[in-house]
Amino acid sequence: MKRAGARLLTVLAAVLFGGAGALACDGDTCANGLAYEAFGAAPGGGTRPILAIFVHGDVSAGGPADYMYGHARRFAAGRKNVVAVALLRPGYYDRAGRRSDGSDNGRRDTFQSGNNSAVAGAIQELKRIYNARSVVALGHSGGAGTIGVVAGSHPGLINGLVLVSCPCDVPAWYASRGRRPGAAQSPVDHVSGIPAGTPIVTVTGQADDNTRPELAADYVAKVQARGLPARAQIVGGGHNFGGALAATSVSALAAMVR
Repeated sequence: MKRAGARLLTVLAAVLFGGAGALACDGDTCANGLAYEAFGAAPGGGTRPILAIFVHGDVSAGGPADYMYGHARRFAAGRKNVVAVALLRPGYYDRAGRRSDGSDNGRRDTFQSGNNSAVAGAIQELKRIYNARSVVALGHSGGAGTIGVVAGSHPGLINGLVLVSCPCDVPAWYASRGRRPGAAQSPVDHVSGIPAGTPIVTVTGQADDNTRPELAADYVAKVQARGLPARAQIVGGGHNFGGALAATSVSALAAMVR
């Protein structure tokens, strides 16, 4: 009873005080040290589902990074043989108090080499746990930076990509933000590792003044030059994942699991 009470207090501390007391990743919702929430097909069901990964952005204002949970839950609902997983990147936590191992680097330069490798390892483990036949992934902002790199650095791990509000060319992104170069890796530098035939969709809000539409457009042009089936979409709205940006992105992911 005392242990349960202590755990409850830790969860409350995580919610109230910015995650300082968040629980380390453990148990059956932890893959390669990263916490996640899964919806849809259960492990060991005798089928080979499609694994759909949802990866959040930097959440630079602070607070829990679980806004992809609802999108993953709705994506799995009504779809047979699909498991949707909302993955917490290194150092991030949710409002239930679960936290992924590692550091969020002060929520700057979050998709650097070590963190990207941790996400790749988590996806590999989830693919094994669910015996998935293929993996598609949707990443928003820093999450798009992450999966854009992973798709090229781990060829064949991700079979379809939706990059939303993507800082696809990191040096150009830094320059547009008046920032000095940091440690984040650039998806555009990993294009050559993405296998032929991998579908890629970028979605950007036309009023996005953070990851401006030309960053994704330039990335898509480079991907298309390699013969990959890629397209860029510009929709109404800004940088935050909601409205037309979210609806268009989720629809693009859905087209990859049919």
